[in-house]
Amino acid sequence: MGILKYLFLCAGTALPIAGAAAMLSRFKGDETPAEGETFIGAMALQAALFALGYLAAVYLAASLYCAVTAGHVTWQGLFDAFRKADAAHYRNLAELGYRGYIENGQHLFLVFFPLYPWAVRALHVVIGNWDACAHLLSACCFVGGCVVFARLMTEDMGWSAARRGLGLLAAWPFSFFFAGVFTESLFFLLSVSAFTLIRRRHWWRAGLMGALAVLTRMQGMLLVLPWIMQYWLDERPIRKLRRRDWRGLGTDLIRRLLPLGLPALGAGLYLALNWAVEGDPFRFTFYQRDHWAQYPVMLTRCLSVILNELIGHGTDGFAAATLGPELAVYVLAAGALIYAARALPLPWTAYFLGHLVIDYSLSWPLSCGRYMACAFPLFAALAAAVEKRPALGQFTVTAFALLEGAYLYAFLAGAPIY
Repeated sequence: MGILKYLFLCAGTALPIAGAAAMLSRFKGDETPAEGETFIGAMALQAALFALGYLAAVYLAASLYCAVTAGHVTWQGLFDAFRKADAAHYRNLAELGYRGYIENGQHLFLVFFPLYPWAVRALHVVIGNWDACAHLLSACCFVGGCVVFARLMTEDMGWSAARRGLGLLAAWPFSFFFAGVFTESLFFLLSVSAFTLIRRRHWWRAGLMGALAVLTRMQGMLLVLPWIMQYWLDERPIRKLRRRDWRGLGTDLIRRLLPLGLPALGAGLYLALNWAVEGDPFRFTFYQRDHWAQYPVMLTRCLSVILNELIGHGTDGFAAATLGPELAVYVLAAGALIYAARALPLPWTAYFLGHLVIDYSLSWPLSCGRYMACAFPLFAALAAAVEKRPALGQFTVTAFALLEGAYLYAFLAGAPIY
């Protein structure tokens, strides 16, 4: 078993390295021209209706669960059914604020980034129910995110690929979190919007959108990767340096690289929040380690934790329901990354690679599958992979959807689905 574990860790580490190598091998040449189409209003409407239909299906499934388990369905009962895991913390942060939400005399919830609870709090000025505000915010952000994602895919890969990408995103086994009181929907909207602005070379707007993404989740910093990749492909700064094109380099600095510092504003606001609440801008790191047992580690360490738990406790509910799927998601995503390195535009692959490595570089990998729901290049890669294999595409969507239904039921029932 020790040898098999060692071989798996080697293979698991080699996959993202191989993806990075394949990406860099293309990086030496010019970017492959986009094979997309013009995104029109009818496409936006279809994407929005698809997202609304998906959300309706999730809430209908949850309503059926409430009807069977409680004997009746009410709005409050539906809200309570979704209030699992971190959802309760985000709701309480919105209502009580970071100073007021205390447990054991400590501000343990400083580890949660603030834009989502702040947005819920702002919406509460108009709508008086905290739960309704949170769910409405998540729903609207998911619909908006799907429209922007469809536009991005259409312009880079075509409308047919965009429809497949949306279908795979909705069928992803952990996508039901988009309907809950979590940061997934807001981060999805902000990150895909920032990425789209990067692809369209609207650098200052991309920086501002990136700042909001960072204020929602730390993975927002990963937008630096496609930004640098896009700039390098467009401007070839090494050539300018060799030609001593100082004016061109100065223009690049002001117009294309200076806005890259804007996402740091989001991080700065989060640090300022920590300082305002406890007088220490890095206080969240203490709570992450001391209470939540969560801190950055090497990718191999994260994979090793998953394997050790599955080998030692593979028959208990937690290992089977939580860590087993996390490992399966990693294998699937790593394989998709290899394909993406050859099939997707380079900025897509750079962002995908960053997401996979960061999402699986945590000491206690509880929510990797949920985090990967926001790694939208994964669904673009899968859409490209099944383009000429319609039967495989139908099988993949069906399998994902069945798993999503099972995980949604388990989540509502209180199983350790995070």
